[in-house]
Amino acid sequence: MRFLFAALILLATPSFAQMRIAAIMDGAAAAGKFSGTGLIAQSGRVLARVHQGYANRQFAVPMTDTTRLPIASVTKLFTAILVLQRCEKSQLHLSDNVGSYLNDLPANCHDITILQLLTHYSGLKNEPGTAYSNAYAPAEFIGKFVARKVGPPVAAFNYNNVDYILLTRVLEVISRKSYSELVQENILKPLGMDDTGVISEDRIIPGLAYGYHNYSFGGGKPNQPLQNDSPIYLSNYAGAGAIYSTTADLLKLVQALKTNKLLTRPTTALLTTPQQKGFVEYARGYPTIAFYCNDKTFPQPVLERRGSINGFNSVLLTDKGFNKVVILLANTDAADLEVVGDQLYAEFR
Repeated sequence: MRFLFAALILLATPSFAQMRIAAIMDGAAAAGKFSGTGLIAQSGRVLARVHQGYANRQFAVPMTDTTRLPIASVTKLFTAILVLQRCEKSQLHLSDNVGSYLNDLPANCHDITILQLLTHYSGLKNEPGTAYSNAYAPAEFIGKFVARKVGPPVAAFNYNNVDYILLTRVLEVISRKSYSELVQENILKPLGMDDTGVISEDRIIPGLAYGYHNYSFGGGKPNQPLQNDSPIYLSNYAGAGAIYSTTADLLKLVQALKTNKLLTRPTTALLTTPQQKGFVEYARGYPTIAFYCNDKTFPQPVLERRGSINGFNSVLLTDKGFNKVVILLANTDAADLEVVGDQLYAEFR
């Protein structure tokens, strides 16, 4: 099955950087290591859009700029924004204990703070893989899979989805609305993000890509066989990973952060300020409330947000001023999006 690739350069006279962007994505396409969509923008101006591969391989449905893809843990950015919006209304505080809102948690989980959940310093155990083989609402998920290690809490980073599923439930309890309603009312509708939503297995979502994997992450050969993603309940990820979107919609979100349409200027600054001193190597940065601040890879700090669920992989890179933006959404894990994203971001001068 041949790969499809298209790159649209939106300026009449492409710059050297734009030509390099096209070359990077052409190379990824030729190597069979990217299937998805991408967008590169600077100061709100789109420099290039790319789409390559198939949204559905069984029926050879080509990927387009408007294909909707699950964005995995980039969902956590939306959840963090919702939390901070509630903080601005004094309905929630970062220092609050989660037990103040969810009294049915295990006794040793009540003193976990909202900030610890946001930055993955809660000490909670990771959920088992079976957590997504059956449908669970956030309240049910919490009852089955929330657990903390026995003994005194240890202040250590542990990336997991349970933290954000707990935050999902806190938001629902405070607002008496579903996570989907909160995202729609507070982010999607105000920004006109019409191609974004929360996945539900109960409805057919037009234009939603299928997922495929081979666990090569850039190390495979061209046309290395892919497998269908195993059927799981993506909705179980809730505020940790259940949102689908497009690159154009995600750029709207970044621009809204830049112009303070969703949060006040001080709160937006808080969103991107490191909350812990330690640089987390495998997360490539210092944990902020919504991103990882990476001051090692590029001359200037970069805010990173990544996601991976089976074949669905995503990358959002931006500077602290939200001027330079790279967004990649993929429906296979054949590419190393960390490498591709870095190559694209390096073209900014």
